[in-house]
Amino acid sequence: MSTHIKCRGCGGTLQTTDQKKVGYALSLEHDYCQSCYKLLHYGEVHEHFHPEDLPKLSQDAVCLMVSSVLHLDTLFTYPVYRYEPNLKYVYVINQIDLLPESTNLDDMLKQMIIRAKLMSVPFFDIIMMSAKNPYDIDNLLSYLQQFREKNIYLIGVQNSGKTTIFKALTKDQNALAFSKAGLTQEAISHQLGKHQIWDMPGLYQQGYIHHFLPYKTYKKLIPSQRIKPRIYQMKKQQSLMIEGLISISVMGDDQSIVLYVSDLVKIHKTKEARVKDLLSHKEEHFDIITEQYEEKSFKIKDKKIQITFADIGFMHIDGPNTIKILYPKGMHLSLSEALFK
Repeated sequence: MSTHIKCRGCGGTLQTTDQKKVGYALSLEHDYCQSCYKLLHYGEVHEHFHPEDLPKLSQDAVCLMVSSVLHLDTLFTYPVYRYEPNLKYVYVINQIDLLPESTNLDDMLKQMIIRAKLMSVPFFDIIMMSAKNPYDIDNLLSYLQQFREKNIYLIGVQNSGKTTIFKALTKDQNALAFSKAGLTQEAISHQLGKHQIWDMPGLYQQGYIHHFLPYKTYKKLIPSQRIKPRIYQMKKQQSLMIEGLISISVMGDDQSIVLYVSDLVKIHKTKEARVKDLLSHKEEHFDIITEQYEEKSFKIKDKKIQITFADIGFMHIDGPNTIKILYPKGMHLSLSEALFK
């Protein structure tokens, strides 16, 4: 009987025998496993498992490939369609409410369509929305009703907002939607009109900020409100320190840099020559630090470039110039053309 009782938060099968395994609860009559209960009521975090493999999907299905605007550099890098080529794939760009008000969403959508075609990624549609906007949710619900396929899967990397969309569509108030990587452990399903909708475990993304920091720290770094661009006029061999985590140094000509990060993230300007000295005494100078760092230089060509820092945020810079970045060892860092102006 216990194999059919699921945690209403992470979807793990409830069990009362092993505290170290997924789904441990004090009683099978509880709605949540102990990990989800403590997260919901006390903000305490006990590590959830990070699944690396996608469960087998029904062939009678539509896949909503959900991506946060913070993860757009990896939007088409999970080739689920290669393993399940007969399904319909709709790419959902979530959390557009985080983007600056001046963002041209039409132009951004055109760029994503061009990118998908250049990468030979099959798609039925690309949708831009915010799971926090009731109008967007109503539109998505109406949109999904057109499909004859029985099953609708929500698939995406951890912290992409799948559960927030699931919760908004189904009105399931028990589902948990936190900026906690690996929260959904097993698929959670709900009847949605003539369809069955599935909230799938998040796809594993190496190098995101939860690999380096505890939940209570990294949840403050991930933007949850509209991002206001921070503009810095940088001179040659000046650096911007993002907390005690990342330094961005201008090695060429004087340069304007625009940062898109949470308002809670502390930024400090200094000389490039002082960066390593500051980090050698990082506990004295910064509230948020990591253990090991690595360094990479980028030659920026004569165009607007976006550099993405895991799920913390990103920066825009107009070339030409050379930028040196010091960042946590193993952290996901990418360079691409700017996705919006």
